[in-house]
Order: sequence, then C-alpha cells, then structure tokens
Amino acid sequence: KGGGSMERRVCRKCLLREMRDADEAKREELRKIETYRDAIRPADRASAEEYERRLSLCTACDRLAAGTCMACGCYVELRAAARHARCPGKKW
Repeated sequence: KGGGSMERRVCRKCLLREMRDADEAKREELRKIETYRDAIRPADRASAEEYERRLSLCTACDRLAAGTCMACGCYVELRAAARHARCPGKKW
C-alpha cells in the first residue's frame, strides 16, 4: 500500500534451491544445507532419482514453507537426501 516499499513474501511451495534470487540470509542457508547434504556419506544418501521424487512430494505438501517442513522443522532438501530418512507426514 503506497509508500513505495515492496513486501517480501515467503514462498510457501518453494525449495531453498529455487530461491537463488532470495536475500543473502536465504542464500547462506542454502549454502549450508548443500554443504551438509554433500557431507552425507554416499552409502547413506538417497539415489538422485529418489531424492527428486521425495522433493516433488514435498513441494506438493501443504506443510512446506520456504524449504522447511512445518510438521517437523527440518529443511526438506536435507531430510530428502538421507537414504533412511522418512517424511513426518508419511508421504515418502
């Protein structure tokens, strides 16, 4: 409303990797998540196909808010990368 300022909205259905044009704080969050994800031992990682399948289910979930699962508070891109991790909503 007037004043020339633009309100930043939280991308409810976005993953962190989709928010590359976000502010510096969100970009730093993404870098940290990618670092943690890449540190998971290969034997403990979900396959690339399974990772993408899980993330597609997360983006369709009403509990996703800016890359965070509101059911448990995790970053979905990190949880989805772990082979033995499970969705708190039992969607994967």
